[in-house]
Amino acid sequence: MRILHLSWEFPPKKIGGLATALHGLVGAQAQKHEVHVVTCGFDGCKPYERKGKLHIHRFDSNIPSKDFLSWALSMNMYMKMSAADVINKYGKFDLVHAHDWLSALAAFFVKYTYRVPLVSTIHSTEHGRRQGVHESYQRVIHDVESKLVYESWRVITCSHFMKYQVMDVFNCPGDKIDVVGNGVLLEQFTEEFNWEEVKSRFALPHERIILFVGRMVPEKGCDVLVGAARFVLPHHPNVKFICVGSGYMRDKYLDDSRFLGVHDKFYFPGYIDDRTLHALMRVADAVVVPSRYEPFGIVALEAMAARTPVVVSDTGGLSEVVEHDKDGLKVWAGHSESLAWGINRVLGDHGHSQWLVSNAFEKVKTVFNWKMAAGKTDEIYTRVLSEYHVNRWKPKIPIDMSSHS
Repeated sequence: MRILHLSWEFPPKKIGGLATALHGLVGAQAQKHEVHVVTCGFDGCKPYERKGKLHIHRFDSNIPSKDFLSWALSMNMYMKMSAADVINKYGKFDLVHAHDWLSALAAFFVKYTYRVPLVSTIHSTEHGRRQGVHESYQRVIHDVESKLVYESWRVITCSHFMKYQVMDVFNCPGDKIDVVGNGVLLEQFTEEFNWEEVKSRFALPHERIILFVGRMVPEKGCDVLVGAARFVLPHHPNVKFICVGSGYMRDKYLDDSRFLGVHDKFYFPGYIDDRTLHALMRVADAVVVPSRYEPFGIVALEAMAARTPVVVSDTGGLSEVVEHDKDGLKVWAGHSESLAWGINRVLGDHGHSQWLVSNAFEKVKTVFNWKMAAGKTDEIYTRVLSEYHVNRWKPKIPIDMSSHS
């Protein structure tokens, strides 16, 4: 099977969890199939890489634009041209797999120009990210998402929470949607590293690290952690809060920590590379995921793989990943005191925390792995292709690829 994935982000370019999820999926798929990823390039990147049966094609996405929406629409033109070049070079693909609205327009082009079935994964929605659609630019994104759901032969979501949201927000029938959970690459958390050197970059030797990893935007809830510090420090004064990630709210969260008098207990290092991040997760005493909106929660999975206790909001896909008081702790979403309760419990009961860690690691080994996710995705592809081959929409004669450039 020859598969074409379209995504605006792919490692090492990572904005959110989409890049991590796609990287795990295509790596597992490439064990059996020929897999191509068309994605945005960046300064210093290679325009083409090959790793076995996995081909990565990057196009120049440095496009001058007045805002993000304008850039995204222009970027799809370049993605479309890059996809056409790939198809013309390698021949017909069995299907195209789009990831979120940022690759939708290019996916429509591939679907109709080359008459191949379209599968999409909806990783999140504008409605969920913004708690509704209120502004004109949000309406544009929402409409593109709705069109992507409509044009897809099958729709994949990473959690049942997201399945019900897609059904509700886009009026999509439930029998068109398949749930395929994400996985985690355990080998990324077994590499040797200098424990003291990594910790010294972020905290003092006697400090206990509470780690947040995510974009600095309201839905990820870093401000909830800032508010929780006042309820943690009286019980555990040697705690250091490390908040990894970038985003437009970062300066606001820094100001909040100063206003609350806990600035000296916080460190906002911005973006850090994957290898350092995975080591930091293993060094940390707890990883917190205080999201207000979370389609899945891949950071929680990574923490479980790193054998570090997790404290998560009881919301969205996180509720499906973590079982309360068995492999992690759940707290109220958007509630700083509740988050502090979870942190204090993890820090105050080492024996119980290690029991949670043991259960969590067993779960990621047996339930959340990319081989299983790729297998479920294969089943979806097989169903789509079996329907496609007996459908009148399939072209009766082969399409001449050289005529499409």
